[in-house]
Amino acid sequence: MATIDEITREISRLIPKIATQAHPGSFANIRITPAQILMLMSIHAHGKCHLKTLARERKVSPPTITGLVDRLLKDGYVRKDPDPEDRRAAMVSLTKKGEGVVTRHLASIQNLWKSILTHLSQKEREQYLGILRKIVNILSKKEG
Repeated sequence: MATIDEITREISRLIPKIATQAHPGSFANIRITPAQILMLMSIHAHGKCHLKTLARERKVSPPTITGLVDRLLKDGYVRKDPDPEDRRAAMVSLTKKGEGVVTRHLASIQNLWKSILTHLSQKEREQYLGILRKIVNILSKKEG
């Protein structure tokens, strides 16, 4: 039986491999960075939201978020509007172009995982999903 250190080393080696090999190819024809797609996904999850909310979620400084959002704004993926309740704050939301990118990205990810999961038994799929949920729960508790 492998020790926790051996398992940790193996996971540390495998996760980057999965991330690089599983990168959906549907974005080869547009110029969007992984940080930008993550930002679009966050905005999609929140709907119209404050830049502060995104900075807190992504665990980066507000100026970093502003720079990232400004690039997405320039490329037509998001829109920025003043907060009606606080003129100093800005609200950000996806444009149709941004929604299209997120929709295609989600479909690409789902198709990728579907092609992977077909190689596992039903029991293995359920175990995998259960483990992922448990990991997310553990990570959520660490954040709080």
